Amino acid sequence: RSTLSSSSAASDVYKRQLLLCWVSINSASFCDTNGSWKQVWKDDFNSLDTSSWTVQTGQSGGLAREALLTADNVYIENGNLVLRSQKQRINNFNWTTGAVISQNKKYWKYGRFCISAKLPGGGSPGQGKGIWPAHWMMPNDESCWPDHGEIDIMEMINGDGNVHGTYHWNDQYPKNPCRYAGAQIGSETKADSNWATAYHEYAAEWGPDYITFLYDSKPYLTITPKSNPTPLLPPSPMYMLLNTAVGGPWPGPPGSETVFPTYHYIDYVAVAQYS
Repeated sequence: RSTLSSSSAASDVYKRQLLLCWVSINSASFCDTNGSWKQVWKDDFNSLDTSSWTVQTGQSGGLAREALLTADNVYIENGNLVLRSQKQRINNFNWTTGAVISQNKKYWKYGRFCISAKLPGGGSPGQGKGIWPAHWMMPNDESCWPDHGEIDIMEMINGDGNVHGTYHWNDQYPKNPCRYAGAQIGSETKADSNWATAYHEYAAEWGPDYITFLYDSKPYLTITPKSNPTPLLPPSPMYMLLNTAVGGPWPGPPGSETVFPTYHYIDYVAVAQYS
């Protein structure tokens, strides 16, 4: 485990609370109220709350990659937000998929951010080729990407069972805005074998001088100003994005064995903050 910065009393409190939650096996969610951490928001997806989420449609490189975003691929089923991906020819696209974002509706500066989900792309080797589910956060401001950072809480590609957590930023900001030259710190952890059939919680804890990534409340990466390379941590509140991309440069396109339709089930999204 990376060492958290001890540059301030507030950071020390964050560390102690993180450790307490790490060793506790009784908490159902890392974002439950626990001591000085208070759950401030939760969506159990009994309905699609349009005051919190906007369904995305059309073409989007970051959310869909080689697929087209359509509203019918986003729906509520049995208390889940479902993001469906299909082999479906529309216009110049061979696939369609679904995504929601909370931009300008729900956004936070610092906290714990938890998503309980069953991920798409499971099955035999090859059946998840080209499938790229993600839970991530972007600045709720007018900044140019990635000047104010991007927190990728969870990504998985090709149904390989590896959970990735990554932070991206512009390492030449503010001198050279709107520039990305690959500045990132990331790591991965192996998911349980039932990641496609059972709910697991993917989370990040973001404080003034650190970001920690967790899988089922267990930290696997912490980023601080002492990390190498030195990150520029987010200065602004951030909103959430939930999506399944199809294809793209990282996983590559779907193959002949890729199974469609495939489903991304999200049971809840929760946020806790320290008070």
